[in-house]
Amino acid sequence: MSIHTSVAKIIFYGYMCLQSHENVEFVTNSPTRCETVIDTEQLNLPVDSGYYNILRNGDGYDFIFRNLFYYWGGSTCFYNAKEGTIVNVLQKKYHLNHNFCVFPSKCGTTYYAIGGEHSQSRLRLCGKEEEPTILYRGAKITPPDIHSIYHQNGLYLMQSPDMLHWDYVKRIPVISGIHPGHTDNFLGYSKFDSKISCFYSEILQHYVLFVRANMGRRCRWVQTTRSKDTIHWEPFQLLQMEGVNFNRDNYYHFDAMEYPETGLFIGLSAYTNKGQWPTEVCIKLMFSKDGVTWVDCGGILDTPMSKDGFRNSTQTTSVFFDRGEYYDMFFNENYNGILDPDKSSTLVKYRIPKDRLIGVKAGDVGRFEFDMGVRSNHLTLNYDCQDDGYIVFTINDDPEEVIVHGNSLEKHVRIDEKYIGQNVRISVEMKKGVLYSCAS
Repeated sequence: MSIHTSVAKIIFYGYMCLQSHENVEFVTNSPTRCETVIDTEQLNLPVDSGYYNILRNGDGYDFIFRNLFYYWGGSTCFYNAKEGTIVNVLQKKYHLNHNFCVFPSKCGTTYYAIGGEHSQSRLRLCGKEEEPTILYRGAKITPPDIHSIYHQNGLYLMQSPDMLHWDYVKRIPVISGIHPGHTDNFLGYSKFDSKISCFYSEILQHYVLFVRANMGRRCRWVQTTRSKDTIHWEPFQLLQMEGVNFNRDNYYHFDAMEYPETGLFIGLSAYTNKGQWPTEVCIKLMFSKDGVTWVDCGGILDTPMSKDGFRNSTQTTSVFFDRGEYYDMFFNENYNGILDPDKSSTLVKYRIPKDRLIGVKAGDVGRFEFDMGVRSNHLTLNYDCQDDGYIVFTINDDPEEVIVHGNSLEKHVRIDEKYIGQNVRISVEMKKGVLYSCAS
């Protein structure tokens, strides 16, 4: 078994993985800044360019992003980093072509783009959802007139064979601003004015989409929906997460993907712990089994607060790209110039080791238990102990213990063959060490 197979089997992504725990905590490694990939000033782009889509292209990457060239218009640009060329591939005037998410189709033969086009007028839903009535500049609009106003507000679907030439799949939104289940307690309808994450999920056998939910003024959260065909979408659901406070916490600019070989979703979210002048500003790391219920594993990267005091100045642009021994990650720093409008907005590449992303740590003696399925006559362990540290493993209260010391990315320890094919309870006692993964 190669190290990159075994260490991808994350067992520990939150206390919900543990049956019991005492004197332990979860630790998350932080990524290392590598290089600036896009600098808006150097490329003669406005500082409010952003909302990047990043796709692999051989050993490199292609970038698609929003370019606002004046307030009532915008374009979506394709940037070939190897050639240093920029092409406008989508363009609209008079309403914002705001935040398209580009992703490959299930079969990989075409590309989709889903995103928001919306009027800047504040349309407020003031009737029942099944009988929609819109208050538009003081006048009540009801069907069928609602669609003449509302066609600009929603998520449109486009397709392309090469990410350069695009056609609408439908001329009306596939998800409207009053889509069933949507949450927008600030505007009443959903303007979808934030970053979108969309991809085909092998776990769910559906396309899944994540977008902002406004819980109130400066109270931002995430809602999700899914579809078999990218056209017909189920009602929105709010993400569920233990401990979140909708009157305080802000999770937004959310990106998700399937974490390799685990049957889990992994997500990154910009975060602030208050709507105004927060004391915690970071990028959060999150995991989920079903894409709806998530576990917050803590901050993976501390980031500056915006100049106006109520936003994170760094935007997530992807989750992880597998590069062998490490993952590439990208963040849009000073996006929209909200940290410093006189400086460039930059897309920056970071890297993080894939073998030690998150683990369970004990200083003095800590204990925890977890359940796992046994598939072989050995455990594969990824751990790091101080000189006087140790980790002791016990299976199903068997008196025979497995003890490890030192530091290993992939240590194989033999266990009794009688456990093969069983689900077992593993008890761990640890001193001055971190256990990152345990696979069989």
